[in-house]
Amino acid sequence: VLEMDVGPQKWIDKAQDQVEHLKKLVNQLVTLSRLDEEKPPLTLTQFSISEAVQETAESFRDFAAANNRILELAIARELTYYGDEYAIRQLVSILMDNAVKYSDENGRICLTLEKTKKGILLRAFNTCPRMDIAETDKLFDRFYRIDKSRSKQSGGFGIGLSIARGIVQAHGGSIRASCPDPRSIEFTVILKQPARKKAEK
Repeated sequence: VLEMDVGPQKWIDKAQDQVEHLKKLVNQLVTLSRLDEEKPPLTLTQFSISEAVQETAESFRDFAAANNRILELAIARELTYYGDEYAIRQLVSILMDNAVKYSDENGRICLTLEKTKKGILLRAFNTCPRMDIAETDKLFDRFYRIDKSRSKQSGGFGIGLSIARGIVQAHGGSIRASCPDPRSIEFTVILKQPARKKAEK
């Protein structure tokens, strides 16, 4: 009887996986739609961005280790920011998820947070298979994926970085991608202070 149940159960499991996959896509599209609004709905508060970034990044440590990635964190302490804490945590999650999934085997991932004259500086670096530096400008385009076969395996839609850009822009900041060399990529986020004035305009 158990052997007979294996086939149907696998079919049910696959169907459930597809449902969850579609739910994730719908949620991401809804998020994008909201960020596209002239005044995105942000819940603005003063919060510890140091704690938010540290906690979110640490939650990826097991995921990184399971994929044979080396994770390094350099988070400045006691930095505060006026913005949407949930959105900032989502931003860090997207950058970390992207770094783990698209870095190379035994690759290095480094996330840093510091305060500069320009504002709060967040950088996500990871080594990766050789890539065309010219492609970095396209990474934030919706549904764009450099390695489609790898994205299919990881379950990506090519939307995450578009959401990341929307979150940053909603806070009046900037985000860009660059390649220190052909086998590494770095995302640089600048969140200007104070976000409060921009939000109240």
